[in-house]
Amino acid sequence: MGKITLSGKNVIVTGGSKGIGSEISKVLIKEGANVFIISRDEKAIKALIKEISVEFPNGNISGHSADIGNYNQVKKVVKDIVKKAGSIDGIISNAGMAIPKYFEDTQIVEFESINRVKYLGAVYITKEVYPHLNHNGFISFTSSVVGFMGVFGYSSYVGPNFALIGFAETLMQELTDKNIQISVLCPPDTDTPGYEEEEKTKPIETRLLSGKVKLMSAEEVAIRYIKKLKKGKFIITVNFDSSLFYFLKFMMPQLMIKIMTYMVKGIKKKNKK
Repeated sequence: MGKITLSGKNVIVTGGSKGIGSEISKVLIKEGANVFIISRDEKAIKALIKEISVEFPNGNISGHSADIGNYNQVKKVVKDIVKKAGSIDGIISNAGMAIPKYFEDTQIVEFESINRVKYLGAVYITKEVYPHLNHNGFISFTSSVVGFMGVFGYSSYVGPNFALIGFAETLMQELTDKNIQISVLCPPDTDTPGYEEEEKTKPIETRLLSGKVKLMSAEEVAIRYIKKLKKGKFIITVNFDSSLFYFLKFMMPQLMIKIMTYMVKGIKKKNKK
């Protein structure tokens, strides 16, 4: 994998107005990139642009309101961005949502909405931007630790995150002759507005599995992510635990499954007392 230069590059960031996405946008501006954020929340877009304009007065950032899970809206917003930018050098598909619950309590509409935003949204933005993507550019997706290992309570979230890694692996093979860099960010629990929403519906077992693990800040995740993105890494983990879980899952998958099952059984047994 080759290295990526961000200075002067036109980069689209979906889900770019809050949490990890907003911090990624800030790091990109600091690197000298021209950033085009896509988000449904117009208020958050305006707030972020105002914040960045103060911190980086010479930074080039614009906001575009659209639902990434709506293909027609994605087509329109990409057309507007390309008209302004001319061409695109990078896509960071970061939009997503999670509603952790017991499987029996998770509604079909929740499976559908999460898949539409997290996975289909990534397909939509990639499909529309690809004809305008420069050779030697990059496509990057934000998946999760649950993109390579199942976790109690996340039955509606694991599917699209697993799918993103498979999608990325396929694109990496198909686009090799165009020298387009493909990568997937797999962050751990991160202190974001989205995480706060997840806390409202998490089963007790999910909370206890996380134990006393310290949340990473969105800023720290973004800084480490961009550093590895520039080096051409494919799977990007940003802390020791995530890297260890990734290693164990692919080197010793049966052991990892046994460990997770053992931990869940222990928690359930303890809660019955």
